[in-house]
Amino acid sequence: MGVIQDKALKQIADNAALAQALVPHALLLIERTYELEFERVASVKDLRVVRTTLGEPLFAPRRRQGAWNQVTPTLTRTEFCWEGEGSEPVWIDVAAELEIDVVAETDPGGIESMAVRAVDTYRTLDEFRAQFSYFDLDAFMASHGLTTVEDLRDAGEYLRTEVRLRHPPPFDPADPHNVRTVPVTAAVLVSDPTDVVGAFRAARLVAAATRDRPLPPSTFGVRSAPYALVTAFTPHPQPANQALSKPEITTLLTGAGIAPLFL
Repeated sequence: MGVIQDKALKQIADNAALAQALVPHALLLIERTYELEFERVASVKDLRVVRTTLGEPLFAPRRRQGAWNQVTPTLTRTEFCWEGEGSEPVWIDVAAELEIDVVAETDPGGIESMAVRAVDTYRTLDEFRAQFSYFDLDAFMASHGLTTVEDLRDAGEYLRTEVRLRHPPPFDPADPHNVRTVPVTAAVLVSDPTDVVGAFRAARLVAAATRDRPLPPSTFGVRSAPYALVTAFTPHPQPANQALSKPEITTLLTGAGIAPLFL
């Protein structure tokens, strides 16, 4: 199996070959790296492998904490916390820095106008309530001990703020301003297709080892993970009826947020 893995590593270490294999999974890689709240990816234009690192070790942080108590001569208590790297690394076979060009619709947000007006012309509670679209007057009065419109008026002055949001222009996929380049770092793990459970575990170890890593700021979505997980399966001579099929493996892995490659 070692020779097969070595050949697979050589294959995915080729930037052009790796980029071609990752293109069908470009959207999954983005979704597993970013939270897209105000962006919608309409299409993927290109995927480039900028840089690769072979055999990147990850040392998961190890934390120890406790307390030391002393009774004599005086009662004291000392709490301590120690953080360091684990002794055994988790290995990424190929760490690939990617640039993915996408056509994306983005809600830029923004306020078109804002106006603040005094609410002081009401004579009844219903007239006051009609001044607001989203306001629970009954709950407000109960929390402040108010019962009548006179109590409400004597309790203070009230303002009504109207905010109009800016509407984005119609989305044009052909507009070059809608093309964005999204950086993604893929953690590619070479795996045996006859051991899908092992592939899952290896990917989860990488995710666990990087869970608390600081994430860089982003101008596209919100960065949520340092790596997008990719499993590269080696060819194997085992009869097809003794192993999961490629569609079955693909369904399992993509459902778990892992991009599968079949070499």
